[in-house]
Amino acid sequence: MKKRVTIFAGLLMTAALVCTACSAKAEDASTQTKDTPKKTAQEETPAAAETPADKNDTSNGEFKTEGLKIAYTCQDLTNTYFVEVSRGVQARCDELGIEVNIVDGKADVANQITAFENFISQKLDGIIISPIDETALVPSVKAAQDAGIPVISGNQLVEGSDAFITVPEYEYGFAIGEEAGKWIKEKLDGKAKVAIFDYPELESVIERGNGIQAGILSQAPDADIVARQSANNAEKGMANMENILQANPDVEVLACVNDAGALGAYEAVMAAHKDSDRFFIGGLDATDEALNKIKEGGIYRATVDIQPFESGKLFVDILIKVMQEGPIEETINIPMKVVNASNISDYKE
Repeated sequence: MKKRVTIFAGLLMTAALVCTACSAKAEDASTQTKDTPKKTAQEETPAAAETPADKNDTSNGEFKTEGLKIAYTCQDLTNTYFVEVSRGVQARCDELGIEVNIVDGKADVANQITAFENFISQKLDGIIISPIDETALVPSVKAAQDAGIPVISGNQLVEGSDAFITVPEYEYGFAIGEEAGKWIKEKLDGKAKVAIFDYPELESVIERGNGIQAGILSQAPDADIVARQSANNAEKGMANMENILQANPDVEVLACVNDAGALGAYEAVMAAHKDSDRFFIGGLDATDEALNKIKEGGIYRATVDIQPFESGKLFVDILIKVMQEGPIEETINIPMKVVNASNISDYKE
């Protein structure tokens, strides 16, 4: 089994910027092992295909990023997390002189399949994907690699990708669930009616929802989870929370798989005049809007920071590393940090 490694964004991006060839070092020995099957360059790239290495003069030991053309296709730009990731991708490409095409998948895998067809016809130098459907996109990734274009996966893995950068989903969910559980234990005497927003439509995020539930119960085993519904954007979050409050008007805790759904729920709670010093809403991603809500000191109590803007930069750095050195077999983990009233000043002055 291969070791999963945790690479801190700042260090890795610095290394990539000066174009040094370095190996990812393990930062967290307790992280579970996960294999990401890879194919060799000989298996993936036809002999006649032109690769990024062919386009760069490496005789002097330098890898030139200026003039490279890459693409990033994400799940849905109505999700504030992917807006920030895309901003990071764009910013890093601007720094390195790379031309980038950012394509919104609009929550429809057909859009990403079409995008890959276009990327291949454009003979791009590399592709980054945050997939809507990991299984459906396997043939698209292989087709790109057969054309000599390396592909890396961000957030969710498309099997066969040349690298995979992600947050461990279960642990990510557990972090906000645990925070909600602490709130119940410390502020609500260990008992509360609780709602969870998950997103089972995306297979990998199922574990995030499971982590939320486990985190809550780890701190507040007597908590009553009365609803677990799908909501990954503000519109769904608002609609679902309105329904939950009608069916369970005494719900006082909500933990969500992202900030987008949580922010929609926040609006529903405020509109229903259910906000109180007992109410807890927590999300994931540490978007600007969520951080602003925490700073205000209201019912939006916590989020978990995975630095989406910096993650976007990291995606580009890893793609460049793959272009230089070939596939990376170890899963690269993005570090996370709970943000609440105790440390919000580190984020918002």
